[in-house]
Amino acid sequence: MSKKKECPFESLKGKLESIDVNLEKLKENLEAIQKDFEESCPDEVESEKSLQHALDAYFVEELLKQKPVGEA
Repeated sequence: MSKKKECPFESLKGKLESIDVNLEKLKENLEAIQKDFEESCPDEVESEKSLQHALDAYFVEELLKQKPVGEA
């Protein structure tokens, strides 16, 4: 009886396709998890905006306090 050996490239191709499918599923799952983490409450968004506004005002004041350097 002769036993036909499977081509190693075909076996490798099948494994790579399987890995590709699994990676695609993993990508979709990670995107779903990321979307869940990105959801935030409106109070948090408003507090971040207020903080940014306060920091902007502070740094503008600090820039205005500096004396000009050189000739302009």
